[in-house]
Amino acid sequence: MKTSKDKNRIPEATMRRLPRYFLQIKRLLDEGSRYVSSKKLGDYLGVKGTQIRKDLSYFGVFGKARYGYETLSLAKAIKKILGLTKQYKMVIVGAGNIGRALASYSGFHTCGFDVKYIFDIDDKKIGNIISGVKVYDFNKIEEILDKGEIDIAIISTPENKALQAAQRLKDNGVNAFYNFTSAELNSIEDVFIEDAEISHGIFKLAHRLRGKWPRKESD
Repeated sequence: MKTSKDKNRIPEATMRRLPRYFLQIKRLLDEGSRYVSSKKLGDYLGVKGTQIRKDLSYFGVFGKARYGYETLSLAKAIKKILGLTKQYKMVIVGAGNIGRALASYSGFHTCGFDVKYIFDIDDKKIGNIISGVKVYDFNKIEEILDKGEIDIAIISTPENKALQAAQRLKDNGVNAFYNFTSAELNSIEDVFIEDAEISHGIFKLAHRLRGKWPRKESD
């Protein structure tokens, strides 16, 4: 979302690391760990302990001398920071291989993300059930969705259909997009966009193998 610059704005790199902290802390909780130091957490994730302490301090989260962070309290704090204390309704647009895989991903539901609808324009896919969710005709989206009903849309259409699909969803009240295509959606005003196009990461790995970047990216 386009906003004016704020000197107190949390760095984007910090926000990218927070989900990794949260998931690792959940693993530690599952293993029965009551406390974790920033150094130990950093060792798991390839991040310096000083960076973890700095990231968490932006939100007023501080560990205790000698003990570090209490894992359950830290998990709750990061969960609140990430906005995972409520349910989010999602749609997936594009019922191809990526769309089907995402619809079947159990991690969405366990973290409060509920896939309510899947859309496509292929008559052979419309009406199918994928992981308990029906595939609907995207051409009838305005008839199916109530305006503002959906929080997040996952775009997994062919590239040449992505921008048009996202714009129609925006017109229907959707303001957050997880883009699994190589299309650029930034021409859509006043929305949040996360790009997850697979080739982007592959390109970065190829560049690192040429010795241009460090093997681990810290920010």
